[in-house]
Amino acid sequence: MHLARVSAFKSAAMSAFAPASCAQAARRPRATPAPKARDARVPHRSALQFSRRSTIASARRGAAAAAAAEDAPKKVLVPVADGTEEIEAVTVIDVLRRAGAEVVVMSVEDGRNEVVCSRGVRLVADANVKELAGRGAPSDWDLIAVPGGMPGAEHIADHVKFHAVLEKHFRAGKLMAAICAAPAICFEPKGFLEGYAATAHPNFVDELGGSLLEKNIYKECRVVVDTQIVTSRGPGTSMEWALCLVEQLYGSKKAREVAAPMVVQPANARLRQNLEWRLDETPLE
Repeated sequence: MHLARVSAFKSAAMSAFAPASCAQAARRPRATPAPKARDARVPHRSALQFSRRSTIASARRGAAAAAAAEDAPKKVLVPVADGTEEIEAVTVIDVLRRAGAEVVVMSVEDGRNEVVCSRGVRLVADANVKELAGRGAPSDWDLIAVPGGMPGAEHIADHVKFHAVLEKHFRAGKLMAAICAAPAICFEPKGFLEGYAATAHPNFVDELGGSLLEKNIYKECRVVVDTQIVTSRGPGTSMEWALCLVEQLYGSKKAREVAAPMVVQPANARLRQNLEWRLDETPLE
């Protein structure tokens, strides 16, 4: 009997205190968890935004630099000598300047800028080979175009300092051009035509022996473009040769823009081979 009363008392006491304990527990504020330390490897949002802005600005600067480089005039070197073919020299100089190229005419006659061409026409070059060849000479030419004529082509080919300029340009894979006797006299002996399709003046075309036999089908074409090598036949093809070089430097549209006001005869002849070049006759808009 006594044990039953004690048990009942304990039960009543527990029932009395239980709700209060629950209420107190409900009212007790929960502990705020301590903030986790930021992983040093994860950049802050502001840092990401700054990085993104920097990337965009860098890309814009790169695009602007590329656009400026694209708009900059192409630099062209045209060597001349006593005996150079005047039609070929003057034509390529004139046409490329009409296209907006910065053409530098260089005399390979040491100490003399004036040359006497193959038909007695006198040309005064912009500079002498002593200024543009050798140590410290510019090498940023986009194109070197060599006119033909005899003995002008021989004088150009035999100049030791200019040979180094040509060699460096060729090894860099840049655009090179020759016409008339120059492909056979100036390019072929130096190995510049080895494996390339090429043409030359009818009196010199058989000297293009270093080219692959399968490329010889192009030797009677008026203008031949094979990768970075552009060759042509003589004074009568010099206009096509020069316009082809405009196209290589600036694109087909620019070549047609330059050709249109000069009333260049349309090239209606059928192409003999797929590497032979013809001026695009699509009407300009």
